[in-house]
Amino acid sequence: MRWLKWFEFRGKSLFHISYSLHRLTGIVLVIYLVMHLSYLTSIRIGREVYEYFTSTTLTPAFLIFDILLVLAGVYHGVNGLRLILHEFGLGYELRRPLLYLCYLLTLVLWLYASYQMYLFVMGV
Repeated sequence: MRWLKWFEFRGKSLFHISYSLHRLTGIVLVIYLVMHLSYLTSIRIGREVYEYFTSTTLTPAFLIFDILLVLAGVYHGVNGLRLILHEFGLGYELRRPLLYLCYLLTLVLWLYASYQMYLFVMGV
């Protein structure tokens, strides 16, 4: 299983780990997209089924999944911009600071989004 080598972190650089996490979050987001589209089309089955799904996803217990999904999306987006810059040859001499900036931006954006989602779900 050659693809499992993507996630072998021992002895790898932070750049390799970042790229592996980028791949992993991409896979998670594609799986979520399929699930989300299935969820949206559940209204064709019946209004009761759709409302049941909707009520389930707006519970505090489901908030953890939403927060992790936002982490995957934010990381994938911010790291993707960093990779695009490198592909165009921009900022290559600043690779390490850009990587640290990527992680910092991911953390700040994720914490802000998580806080906003918490306020929304809890009705504050």
